[in-house]
Amino acid sequence: MKNEKIINGLSYISILFAPILFPLIVWFFCRDNQNISYHAKSALLLHILPGILLFVALLSGGTLGILSNSEYIAAVVCVVLLATSIVADIALTIYGLVKGIKLIVE
Repeated sequence: MKNEKIINGLSYISILFAPILFPLIVWFFCRDNQNISYHAKSALLLHILPGILLFVALLSGGTLGILSNSEYIAAVVCVVLLATSIVADIALTIYGLVKGIKLIVE
């Protein structure tokens, strides 16, 4: 039981040392354990989501820059999208770290 808590917590905290890779390996090797599998999938999603948000922000800003006639409006929207994405990424990272620490300490 204690090993499960440590593995579950490390799945979330691994965003600092092996993002995406550690939860993927844990999920692959511990598919038979429901609890570990659930936390590994959640951590994997939490590690992938910031990249997806950043990609969508860059794609939206680039598309707006190509389609817009005003460079100023395109630049402002790009900065706002990137700032929002960065804030969301930091919030998701902090959330993952807190969740991982809670799982280890419990």
